[in-house]
Amino acid sequence: MSLVDYRREGQNIDEKIVRLIGERIRLSEKIFEAKRAEGADIEDPLQEKLVMTRALDLATELNLDTGAVKEIFTVLIKMSVNKQNELLGDDNLP
Repeated sequence: MSLVDYRREGQNIDEKIVRLIGERIRLSEKIFEAKRAEGADIEDPLQEKLVMTRALDLATELNLDTGAVKEIFTVLIKMSVNKQNELLGDDNLP
């Protein structure tokens, strides 16, 4: 394969990553509805810790940079919480 081919493959992977992020945010909307129905708080530190632990364990297993994976999942969790706050109507709160 040529450099162009590898870059094209990278572009395809990047597109899949962005689409998966979109799926995750759409799922957070469903999670918000379930939380609302059950009277649960939007922020759930225990669940956030479980998500992070699973991600870091997998990153370790795959020999990836756990620091970078932690940063990525911190952003993903924040995006989910922000989306749920937006749905609640709290998107302008600090």
